[in-house]
This record gives sequence, C-alpha cells and structure tokens, in this order.
Amino acid sequence: MASLPHTTLGFPLERAANMITTRRRLVLRATTIAVAFLASGLSAHMAMADTPPTTPPTAASVVDNAPPSTDPTTPAAAGTAQPCEHGNEFVESWALAPGGSADPTQAGNRPELSYVSDPGAVIQDTVTLFNYGNVPLTFQLYATDAFNNDQGKFDLLPGTDKPIDAGSWVSFPQSSITVPACKQATVPITIKVPADAVPGDHSGAVIAANASSSGDASGQIVQLDRRTGTRMYIRISGPLHPELAVTGVATTYRRSVNPLGGSAHVTFRLENRGNVRLSGKATVSVAGPFGIGKQQVTLPDILDLLPGQHTTMSADVADVPALMMASTDVRVVPSGADDVGNVKTATGSDLTFTPPLSVLLVLLALLSALLAWRAYRRHRVANEALSGVAHPVQPEPEPQLQS
Repeated sequence: MASLPHTTLGFPLERAANMITTRRRLVLRATTIAVAFLASGLSAHMAMADTPPTTPPTAASVVDNAPPSTDPTTPAAAGTAQPCEHGNEFVESWALAPGGSADPTQAGNRPELSYVSDPGAVIQDTVTLFNYGNVPLTFQLYATDAFNNDQGKFDLLPGTDKPIDAGSWVSFPQSSITVPACKQATVPITIKVPADAVPGDHSGAVIAANASSSGDASGQIVQLDRRTGTRMYIRISGPLHPELAVTGVATTYRRSVNPLGGSAHVTFRLENRGNVRLSGKATVSVAGPFGIGKQQVTLPDILDLLPGQHTTMSADVADVPALMMASTDVRVVPSGADDVGNVKTATGSDLTFTPPLSVLLVLLALLSALLAWRAYRRHRVANEALSGVAHPVQPEPEPQLQS
C-alpha cells in the first residue's frame, strides 16, 4: 500500500488526521442515533404482537432485520438472534415467531399462536422468519400436530408424518421461501377450522425447516432436517371437560443399611382424559400403618399435558419406615384451566410390603430353629425304634399249677 503524502489538499498531515478522526466521530454518533430511532420504532411495532394483524399481507415480504432486542421473549434473545456482522465466520442462524399485532395498545411479542374459534371459522395471521446468519437460507414452510413424548414434554410429529389435527388446518401462499442474509420475511398463514371440529384444545406448530447435509466420522453423507417454529394452540368453542387421572401406581421398596427403614421408588401414569390442555403439580407420599412415618416429595411441575395424551412419572422417597406395610398416595393438583371452572384433583394409591431387616432375621432364626427341632425329634424317634428291635423284651414264664 502506498504511503500517504505529508500534505492532503494543501493541509498538513496532522491536521488532516484530526479532521478524519472528527468525521469518524460524527458518523459514529449519527449511526448511534439512527439505531436508537430504529430500536424505538421496533419496540412500538412489536408492542402490537399480542393479537393477529387485522389486514395480513397476501404474500411473503422480505425486509432488513431490526436491531436485536434485549427482551428475553423476542427471537433476538432466544439464543440465535445476534447482530449480522459476523466477520469472515460462516454463520447460519435463524428463528421463527408470530407476526406483530396491528393493535398498538397490546403488549410486546406474542409467545405463541393462540386462538379461540368457532367450528368452520377462517383465521388470518402472519409469522416472521428471521435470518440472522451471513448467508441466504431456503426454508420449507409447513404446519404439524403436537403431542407429548415419553418424558411428557411438548413435541412435534416428524416432518415426514402427515398431520391430521390442527396442523392440517394451516395453509401458506408458498411452500418454500429464501431469506437473504440479515433479512426477515413476514409470511401470511390461513387457518381454516373444519365445521366438524371437536370442542376443546387442538395443538400444533408452524415450522420453517432448512435441509442440510454433512459427513460423519466414516465419511458417509448425513441429511439433516433443521427445524424452528412457533407453537400453535386453537381452542374450539363448545363444552369443555378438564380432567386428569392417575393410574398404574406401583411402589418398589428398597432396604438400606438401616434395619428399620429404607426407600421407595414410585411410578405412576398421568392421563389427560379431558379436552383441555392442563398443567399441574404432583406430590407423592409413603407412610406406614395409620400414617406413621409419612414421607413426601413434590415433583417438578407438569407442563402442557395435551388432551388424550399421557406421561409416566416417577419419584424416589427416602427414609420410609419398615413397618411391614406401607401405603403410597399420589396427588396431582391441575392448573391452567382457570377459565373453564374447577378441576378435580387426580389421586392414586398403592400398598406394598415393607418388612424390617431385623424382623426378617428373627423370623429366619425361628424358622431355622423350628426345622432343627423337627429334625431332632425325627432322629430321636428313629433311634428309639431301632433300640426296640435290637433288645426284644423276654416273655415271663407261665406259672406252674400244683396238684
């Protein structure tokens, strides 16, 4: 690179450097003011995100990404949203969120797509797809159904499975979209609720999937289906029946070095038999006869158990007294259905044998003694019988009659 001359446009080099520094400061200040203005505008816009827009667009629109927000509910703070200046690093990062609301009186972002609808209604809304990376990305857009997995967590059908519930009600103006680097796209969605939709809660998600391939350790090419999305809850008006049930309570007693106590491993199945998604808090207690030595544990909160779904739960209860018998009680207090009336507490019980080790040892000793005594008696009778055969009793001589 050629060196700078000692003068620039007739000014000494030092003065020119000062002017350049001053200009940079002015540009930096102007940029800061512009970013602050845009951030305030974003906050005002995102404050409308609680309700669907009144006039959603008819096609996807792509615009620049707004500055990342510090609100932890926004995609920017969800872990992937970062400023688009990544330098020379190759970055793929994106997020999908419900579109903003047209009502400025509503607060912040919508955490999910949530609706209350009549059968046969048509719902118009939008979702926003953010590309925070420095390369363009192509996404497949679709909706799918939700369920509870083996751990009871909210989960979605694989991309190859066809939805039959809420996911099948959603349509898009296009099945795929390419979002340039550091851009965001607002995509309209249409939800057509069937006329025969069953009353209650229907759950799913709107998904943006990006296909990618990579090599594994053996050099084989592995296809990856990377998905991001937003949950969707649709409550269909009609009779609502919130109900949880506890079934299959089973207790396994585990003895410890303490001869008078041990621990209990309790498993049970929690079922949502109603038509409303429910959360809840479960407590498990184990006690001896008449409630003696009762021990209780509270399990982590149960979140979003969907209608018709179930989960298997377990608890370990320590310091259970060994009093021959122990009773197990499981109670689940439902929550999340305050708007549909009171929900009954779900209960279940079990009875298990909890003998103390010392009692077992005493019983074993008594049984051994009884068996030894019986063996001794049999041996003694046998000896007496043998002794009688070896020494027969001689008959006494008959007395002689005298004439």
